[in-house]
Amino acid sequence: MKIVCVCGMGLGSSVIAKMNIEQVLKKMQIDAQVETCDLGSIRSINADVYVTTRELAVTMPEELHAKTLVLTNFVRKVEIESSLGDYLKEKGL
Repeated sequence: MKIVCVCGMGLGSSVIAKMNIEQVLKKMQIDAQVETCDLGSIRSINADVYVTTRELAVTMPEELHAKTLVLTNFVRKVEIESSLGDYLKEKGL
């Protein structure tokens, strides 16, 4: 499975999200590749899940909406674990 963390420039909040998602996935014993990307380059990266903030979710390309997980906080691992776990279960991933 491939997860891409999306932020405006691909360097700030997406890197924080990547690190925290990797820790959560390890705890959940889920093997996945996690990358970062800026919003402008998102169409060039194929992934199973795109993770972004509420503010950027509305600007995600329409064709990626079904594969987009919106988090309200990239720092709170409890929220990440809950949201990601529910999302993966719902999507059958």
